[in-house]
Amino acid sequence: MCLCTGVEHGKARLIAGRYRLLALLGEGSMGAAWRAHDEYMRRDVALKQLRLPAAAAHQRGVLVARMEREARAAGRLRHPGIITVYDQFRDEEDLPWIVMDLVPGPSLAGVLESAGPVSPEEAGRIGAHVAGALAVAHREGVVHRDIKPGNILLDEGQAILTDFGIATLDDASAVLTATGMIVGTPAYLAPEQIRGEGATPASDLWSLGATLYTAVEGRAPFQAPNTAALLFAISRAEPEPPRNAGPLASVLQALMNPDPAARPTAQEAAALLSATPSPASSPTVFRAPSAASVAPTAHCVLAPEPSGPPLEGHTNGIRAVAFSPNGRLLASGDSDGTMCLWDVERRGPAAPPVFSRSGVIDAVAFSPDGRLLASSGDDAVRLWDASTLAPAADPLRGHTHAIRSVAFSPDGRLLASGGTDGTVRVWDLTSPTPVSVFRHSGWVLSVAFSPDGRLLAAGSSEGVIRLWDMTAHAPFGLPLHDHEGSVACVAFSPDGRLLAGCGSDRTVRLWDASTLASVGRPLRDHDGWLLSLAFSPDGRLLAGGGEAGTVLLWDMATRTPLEHSLNTRDGSVEALAFSPDGSLLATGGSGQSLLLWGIS
Repeated sequence: MCLCTGVEHGKARLIAGRYRLLALLGEGSMGAAWRAHDEYMRRDVALKQLRLPAAAAHQRGVLVARMEREARAAGRLRHPGIITVYDQFRDEEDLPWIVMDLVPGPSLAGVLESAGPVSPEEAGRIGAHVAGALAVAHREGVVHRDIKPGNILLDEGQAILTDFGIATLDDASAVLTATGMIVGTPAYLAPEQIRGEGATPASDLWSLGATLYTAVEGRAPFQAPNTAALLFAISRAEPEPPRNAGPLASVLQALMNPDPAARPTAQEAAALLSATPSPASSPTVFRAPSAASVAPTAHCVLAPEPSGPPLEGHTNGIRAVAFSPNGRLLASGDSDGTMCLWDVERRGPAAPPVFSRSGVIDAVAFSPDGRLLASSGDDAVRLWDASTLAPAADPLRGHTHAIRSVAFSPDGRLLASGGTDGTVRVWDLTSPTPVSVFRHSGWVLSVAFSPDGRLLAAGSSEGVIRLWDMTAHAPFGLPLHDHEGSVACVAFSPDGRLLAGCGSDRTVRLWDASTLASVGRPLRDHDGWLLSLAFSPDGRLLAGGGEAGTVLLWDMATRTPLEHSLNTRDGSVEALAFSPDGSLLATGGSGQSLLLWGIS
């Protein structure tokens, strides 16, 4: 029975008893990709089907093994920039299918075909994501071997690398290439591959360079009338210098160095590409400018004094503050177990305060739709109606000690909590039991979701930050040990490119959220321990509060502190939050005063 058609007798075809084919997404020499609906999980997915050409029938075993290795190679990798593989199976013709995440965005090849070349800054952002994904793959011994515009998908600010169909693992049992067979796309093959030296991680970096060259120039770096002439041209390793690469030209030159040993590693390439200058006037078709490359914030004006009198109602140190998504409400919790809800416009109570028997409220967080308010302090997460502070559900229990931090996922489906029992628990709010329990090092002091919800970060009392891939609910990358003391707070930049952490070593440290490579020098201008941290909604400012009672704000374009800090004159600053429109900064701490500062 032929499975190449998606419709049979007018009805979408059901594959493997659960995947209903909906539309053909694309075809290649070795297969086709379909949009399908998983009727068991009730979600749309992408199905890749091997299509075996008649001329290649004698290589059936090799081709089938290659595609199944695609599933295994990609399935073992965990990174937001690598396509997620859910399943694989063989049909009645003994040909494999792979079930993958459905990425609705176009490929880079599609963007180039429909809209033309992209800017150097845009290519740099795309390249940084792909290099970050390659860094993870190479660390696991996987070489992609087919980096090209058609294998890079663009979706909501993320470049996603797909098609590991000819990937090779660093072990002898993985050699499948047949004699005389070209593996990869000729225009993007590294010179050493053409010379028969085999693919290495450095080969992937050359192919990435050739891909980015194509992105800015609108054509591949080597042109020839036929494949033989093309391979000969590439083997000479002398591409025509790019005309439109601008600040990216030197990075392309490094990536396409004819000597594989002289090329940057994937992690080094990610750092180089992330640092590509991005003028504020440069247009983008891929994503908004990153916090690392926004225009200077010299126009920012900080009010030297709080905007109005303190919000009175707490009788002990304030441990947590959070604005509602619409900015109309402000929640705060203190070490006596009092939680208050404030009307921001009226600067008065929006509901009667509630009191926790635990004696402390360490964290508060609004759900993305603004309907729920989560709080923690003892060994349970409590959920409240955000307009009345009436209990909205039974407490979420599972931690064995105090919970120090809570955070909702951006889509509101999950809630993460971190506690002094050394665990991070992830809850589906429709269930009383956690869907995942992650072990950490020491007390978990802070948790944060990335803006796209794909990553969860947590900082601990032992100076370690760990990340988890929320698609697979599995560890992402290696733990970050850069801080020399406890990590009191972690935060992602609004565009998701940066992860920030602060703590008892008096520094704020920054990492690339895709590669986990350190970005720049630590920000060291604060007096005393840093206890709280937040990015402004536009990513231009980073605020840090600490035991000295001051709040320092850094200009993220220059990574330098603004001229004036905010002085509470009222004890340590243990919590702070920007309003959704960025016009206010709320601070609370040991002095019991909840202050609002104007920013314009």
